[in-house]
Amino acid sequence: MHIDGSTTIVGVFGAPVTHTASPAMHNAAFEALGMNWVYLAFHVDPRHLRTALQGAREMGLVGLNLTVPHKILALDCLDEIDPEARKVGAVNTIVIEKDKTRGFNTDGSGFLKAVKEDFNLSVKGKRVLVLGAGGAGRGIAVKCALDGAAKVIVANRTLAKIEPIAREIAGTKSEFQSLPLAPDAIGKVIQEVDLVVNATSVGLKEGDSLGLGPELFSPRQHVYDTIYRPAETQLLQVAERAGAKVANGLSMLLHQGAKAFEIWTKRKAPLAVMRRALRAAIYGDKS
Repeated sequence: MHIDGSTTIVGVFGAPVTHTASPAMHNAAFEALGMNWVYLAFHVDPRHLRTALQGAREMGLVGLNLTVPHKILALDCLDEIDPEARKVGAVNTIVIEKDKTRGFNTDGSGFLKAVKEDFNLSVKGKRVLVLGAGGAGRGIAVKCALDGAAKVIVANRTLAKIEPIAREIAGTKSEFQSLPLAPDAIGKVIQEVDLVVNATSVGLKEGDSLGLGPELFSPRQHVYDTIYRPAETQLLQVAERAGAKVANGLSMLLHQGAKAFEIWTKRKAPLAVMRRALRAAIYGDKS
């Protein structure tokens, strides 16, 4: 990679951000296409998000991704919000221009492509249980409803955080239900769903558990964990033991990143290159 005075800069804001594999994915794509661009990671305290966004514009950055905890906070910091991001209630991709900043959400579309790739599954007509109502959970739940899911169930520790999701899904044809994020409450509905999605941070640390046992899952179900490191969380281990089809968040990371790449560059993302770079960065897979 050669960086000079003409290099175009994009990046990601997060807190924390040291775990991100996005720089590896995007920089591999830029190199493969011969683009004089670079993708950097920036630790930004949520209290200073607005100031950091202004600084990014003043310094000439042309695009940003947002990760925890900025996806919802950014809604009040941008000049324009794409209609889908407004419906979802979260932004994970920003285009920076001299006179304005525009926010998008690629999590939902990235998730749909991921489950199609990993499970050959469309959510249309399916019953989906989403664990977590943060930025990623909101994006996934609303996108599933917009894409024709028969029912969307969202479980979260704080029920009040589910209310904005319920309002958006109320405008679709999907049935909606909210639950506490507790094993007993989840156990009452999980048998009826086709797809279970973990959009919480439970599973990032060794020993993390949602408290869901293998008796709750069945071979007809699909279980997707948005966590990609570790490659197999405790949830996926339990679900797989019960015969369910499982996948981790690597594919969602890839496809939401590819969509962001295309928004910024107006060029088709080199998916194979980006996938190899992610696997090498996260799992040390050099193949």
